[in-house]
Amino acid sequence: MSIMKIAVLLLTFVFAQTAICGSQSQSQSDKTTRPPNILFIVSDDHGWGDLPANWDQTEVRLPALEALAAKGIRFPNYHTVPLCGPSRACMFTGQYSTENGMWRGPGQQPLGSPGYRGIKRDVKMLSEHLSEAGYKTGAFGKWHMGSLVGEVPSDRGFDEFRGFLGGAHSYWINEARSKFMHNRQPDRTSKGHATELFTGWAEEFIRESAIEDKPFFCYLAYNAVHGPLRTDDSKPASAPEAWVKKTLDRGVSFLRSDYVAILEHMDHNIGRLIDTLDELNVAENTLIVFVSDNGGCTMEEAAAGGRFPGNNGPLRGGKGTTHQGGLNVPFLMNWKGKLSEGMVSDEQVMHCDIFATLLDAATIPVPVTNGKNPVRGMSLMPHMLSAGRKTIPERTMIFELWGNIGLRKGNYKLWSDLGREHSPDWEALSAKLEQSNLALFDLSQDVAEEIDLRLELPEIYSSLKTELIDHLANINSEYPGERTPEVLNREAPKLPKTATAPMPKRRTPDQFFKSRDRNGDGAITLEEYIGDPKTRNVPALTKRFTKIDSNGDGKVQLDELKTQVK
Repeated sequence: MSIMKIAVLLLTFVFAQTAICGSQSQSQSDKTTRPPNILFIVSDDHGWGDLPANWDQTEVRLPALEALAAKGIRFPNYHTVPLCGPSRACMFTGQYSTENGMWRGPGQQPLGSPGYRGIKRDVKMLSEHLSEAGYKTGAFGKWHMGSLVGEVPSDRGFDEFRGFLGGAHSYWINEARSKFMHNRQPDRTSKGHATELFTGWAEEFIRESAIEDKPFFCYLAYNAVHGPLRTDDSKPASAPEAWVKKTLDRGVSFLRSDYVAILEHMDHNIGRLIDTLDELNVAENTLIVFVSDNGGCTMEEAAAGGRFPGNNGPLRGGKGTTHQGGLNVPFLMNWKGKLSEGMVSDEQVMHCDIFATLLDAATIPVPVTNGKNPVRGMSLMPHMLSAGRKTIPERTMIFELWGNIGLRKGNYKLWSDLGREHSPDWEALSAKLEQSNLALFDLSQDVAEEIDLRLELPEIYSSLKTELIDHLANINSEYPGERTPEVLNREAPKLPKTATAPMPKRRTPDQFFKSRDRNGDGAITLEEYIGDPKTRNVPALTKRFTKIDSNGDGKVQLDELKTQVK
């Protein structure tokens, strides 16, 4: 072979190697500079005290979550709205529930009708931002942010959805007992335990995203540990039998056994996903967020969400209340190689911050407003990346649920329950506040919210009350009156018959009277008219009853009822 040919071959080899190395270097650079994958996991009704790192007196064992916390950052001072739908809406919009439209759980009232409950159509959700930025987006599990056209995951930025649209679902799934959807269609084929199904779908989505080499946003919303759960012998367990047996064998009470087993089974499945991230070699570019939507249910009479043995540690109240037991819930983040390991931040953070933090992590500018109201969330990335050296500025955090109000600023908290008559008429609620006395607590000394300092600290009380009144008085409550042509032309989701309840036909006075006259004596008493007071608006119904009872004898006759209907 001539010297010239040898030289040409050597040069070709060198150029080829240089190209390969350059390509590999470029590939590695792309992986380190592109936005992170996001695995956003939400548990349901999971109380602050049932994360062992928060409260060592719990009997719950959650090794996967404990490992994430030990190698990441935990926020024991995280606050949320104490109900599933509003909480999720705040995390996805960066706004208070008084502002984004989801002031209560989503309803079936059409857009524009009185009492409509849903995220405003001019409010852009987290998933929509990420989808537009090039993320592959998938939602698996509980949605509970609307089931009407324009509200379902496929209308709100998700490429893939498998789960259920409502607020609660049984854990054991079969063809005859399922409200599950796959995108816009009923899913009549899935069988098994909901926790395992959701995890499996999320894992499949993550694997597909890794093959496509595209950043993913995986929203995994378990229904664990929401009821139905077994609390007495008459009910079947919702957790797999083997998991319940584990809890009973180590001495967990029967009352708590199913509850504990559901959480531990969820944790085991979260561990499966963590292993998948490691296996696919994407853990170092995946930001993991774990949070509960609201505080745990309690066994107190008339507890919101049903009577279940949740554990909110030393905190007062639970789901449905704006006491700390309803607001404080587990919250942690983990980003392998990026965030400090084992950091516990005592900064006061809240649901709206998740929106801002995930946008910031994805290098998407955090908007100042969303729709016609401000974005309240603040990115936690500077605080986390600096290992806490950059602190979170003191700010006011406001939480409202049907007249149950909490405001926290620093160590101080205002609280009151003003009743359900005014929400979502924020001006009326603001006027009611002006005439009402609220409780003032110092949470640094009184985490159980037992000592009212309103009279002892009048200046602090007055300042915080003014802030609360001003917030409610200045909310832009306008809903966009028209849906865009794009939304109107979309195919409506074909829901299973059991997925959402149809609007009930109005009963005739005779039908209503017959259903309420339970003892058949030809008259309806106030107790019969109200029914179960735990689930009814007693003051409003009492007022209505008094109006119908035209002769004031304490009983409603059929002719009195018909007179009011005319």
